[in-house]
Amino acid sequence: MIVNINEDYQVIVENYTNCTLLKAVIDDSGATKFATKGYYSNMSCALNACIHLMLEDKYDVMELVQYLDELENLEAKFRPVIKRFREGD
Repeated sequence: MIVNINEDYQVIVENYTNCTLLKAVIDDSGATKFATKGYYSNMSCALNACIHLMLEDKYDVMELVQYLDELENLEAKFRPVIKRFREGD
């Protein structure tokens, strides 16, 4: 099953304990492909990794305080979803 996180990220859930995080990339021909960004044991781990990758996408350089603030904002956005997955663990 494929779970779309947003327009740039998706997770392939092969079974309950095997999730592959993918990121949309544009290849040389201009076509959108998905590149593997990591393998995770569950969806909450894949979502946590995705949050950090989203920050890398948005900024090349950040001050530590700015990074922590942005991280908190993204974590707050995803917190209800991650909590639901953790309740199922």
